[in-house]
Amino acid sequence: MKNIFVIIGSAQQNSSNLKLAKFLAKHFSGDLHFDVFDELRNLPHFDAVQTLGDTPGIVQQVRKKIENADAVIISSPEYIFSIPAGLKNLLEWCVATTVFSEKPLAIIVASADGRKSFEEIKLVMKTLGASFTDEACLLINGVKGKIASEDSIEPNTGQQLIGVMQHLRNLI
Repeated sequence: MKNIFVIIGSAQQNSSNLKLAKFLAKHFSGDLHFDVFDELRNLPHFDAVQTLGDTPGIVQQVRKKIENADAVIISSPEYIFSIPAGLKNLLEWCVATTVFSEKPLAIIVASADGRKSFEEIKLVMKTLGASFTDEACLLINGVKGKIASEDSIEPNTGQQLIGVMQHLRNLI
């Protein structure tokens, strides 16, 4: 069974992005193991001096989970036309490492609009060396009207999510 590490970019508890991850985990429960990280708020602020030397334990743990995963999913909203600060912070902790190098990746941005964050996350992940295709990326505009819970997702959106996972499996 392949291990998928899911990074939730939202600062909200029980966010739409978390619900999307739970939908995928439930749908692929027989094939894939999902390890969902929804704790960005617990990471210390990025410190370039600490990144290779005295790296905080929680950052080391997250890096190890990324490194050991067969693939990673980033599921994030857009905050003020950009990447949420907590997600950007985590990605900055990974810059001086190779944890994302050639790592199969899916990017899901689910927000009111999301276009700016979607493009920025793709640019950052390309810079970090992650392996992804356009088919493994999904922008969900107007997410609040498309998802109520992991069991109640608008059918077209659900099919798009399943398609992203199928492409991610091909990258693995």
